[in-house]
Amino acid sequence: MRPFPLVLTGFLPLRIVLMMVLLQPCLGVAAETADVDIGLYALGAFPSDRGLFAQGGNPSDPRITNGAGVGIKVAVFPHSLGNILGIGLESFGHGSEVSFSSPVNAGSTASTNLWVFNSMANLILRYPGKVFVPYIGVGGGYSSGVLTHAEIPGRSDRDFEGSWAFGSQFFGGVQGNVTEKIFLFGEYKYFSADYHWKQLALDFRSQYVSFGVGMRF
Repeated sequence: MRPFPLVLTGFLPLRIVLMMVLLQPCLGVAAETADVDIGLYALGAFPSDRGLFAQGGNPSDPRITNGAGVGIKVAVFPHSLGNILGIGLESFGHGSEVSFSSPVNAGSTASTNLWVFNSMANLILRYPGKVFVPYIGVGGGYSSGVLTHAEIPGRSDRDFEGSWAFGSQFFGGVQGNVTEKIFLFGEYKYFSADYHWKQLALDFRSQYVSFGVGMRF
């Protein structure tokens, strides 16, 4: 696999910075009537190998590698709801690689880089403990699966192709309060989205494990 283009490598960090800038004016206002949590995290992605449709059939040996990525999230828990029920926004992404035996060229292996970028709206239920804060949630939103350097027989465009789809997720985790304002957190997430490209489709299913640090306003 050739390296990921620099323009796309910078896409997720720029989106994270933009999200932080847009949120900043709202934090002071929201903090008067709600708890506002904002966190940055690193994640490990563990996709399922199933669900690949390529070149008119289902390859017998698809392989989707594990990956790593980063994300940012913000959640608001209104005081009127007891700081228990909240809504959140989240943006995260990661890289992986897809490979399979080509159905049209016996004995040859097809492969491509896969980059997943997600922007989710979440509904969160938590127990507002003093030291540990467990929580669960569901979410949905915009997901994009981007192929780069697709070494797949029969494809005329091997450099770049994106697919946009609805993504859904459910998750659970726990925060550990370091101070009144600072917390650490760990989270498990299951995510799904269906991507469609030229001569290739993927019912993407992935588990994620993430660890991060956050601030409460």
